[in-house]
Amino acid sequence: MRLWQTIILYLFLCIGACWAMRKQGVAVRGVLKCGAVPSNYSKVRIVDIDYGPDPDDTLDEKRTDERGRFEVTGTTHEMTPIDPVMYIWHECRDEQTVSLCREKFLRTLKK
Repeated sequence: MRLWQTIILYLFLCIGACWAMRKQGVAVRGVLKCGAVPSNYSKVRIVDIDYGPDPDDTLDEKRTDERGRFEVTGTTHEMTPIDPVMYIWHECRDEQTVSLCREKFLRTLKK
């Protein structure tokens, strides 16, 4: 009898832990420009930064279109609130030096 009570208790704890994992998400839409020129085909990625043994989750990754427009959206299941950040990789011609400038930007997103 004690074994069945332990099994039932364990099942309730597992079900409770599963319900605690709520679905959370983030979406970002925008236009990237290099000065007045659209930054076409730049890479945009949104990531949920996790701390501890849980690795970071890539929620979505896309490239801008020929007009520099992008829209990334993603969801994840977490017990704690997500910490979304957006990475942008772009190549721009610097007007001062006329050389190619390669940059990676990090932007923390509002919750």
